[in-house]
Amino acid sequence: MFKRPTSRRKTVHKEVQLNLVPILDTMVTLIAFLLFTMSFLQIVSIESPFPQASAKDVEEKLKQRPLQLTLTLREGEAEIWSPFELVPARKIPDAQPGTPDLKAIHSHLLDIKRKFPTETKLVLVPTPAVNYDTLVSVMDASRLVEPGDEPIYFQNSATGVNEVAKALFPEIVFGNLLGES
Repeated sequence: MFKRPTSRRKTVHKEVQLNLVPILDTMVTLIAFLLFTMSFLQIVSIESPFPQASAKDVEEKLKQRPLQLTLTLREGEAEIWSPFELVPARKIPDAQPGTPDLKAIHSHLLDIKRKFPTETKLVLVPTPAVNYDTLVSVMDASRLVEPGDEPIYFQNSATGVNEVAKALFPEIVFGNLLGES
């Protein structure tokens, strides 16, 4: 007996066409939106290096008694001090409740920079109660030399030429990364 031919050969396949217009329209709109929103985004950062020290470096540096200038921000006051007592500790009360006296901090740091013109590091120890805006304004006051400030001269060790300090303490290291007070 003969086999009957299959019916698959006789069926007509319909060609399906995808309508890509809505997908392309969505993609063009999405790309335009992303490009438009990214053009207004600005990211500003202040670099703060992590403290790095080996046991050998610490022993050698402790022989010289480093300045290790520290600025502690507490509720109601700011204190500038050195653990090796190279600089006498000074407490600066807040100008207003919750607002440090930035001018007094800046002028005291200028005096310290005149005594130690090659020093560039400052350890900043804020308490958890200090808000972000206050922290940034204190960092700016301690990093930058303002145009009205008296110039601070130091001798460049490489060239032996007297130069003007362009920054007070540009390398700010946070002293309490875990938020302990």
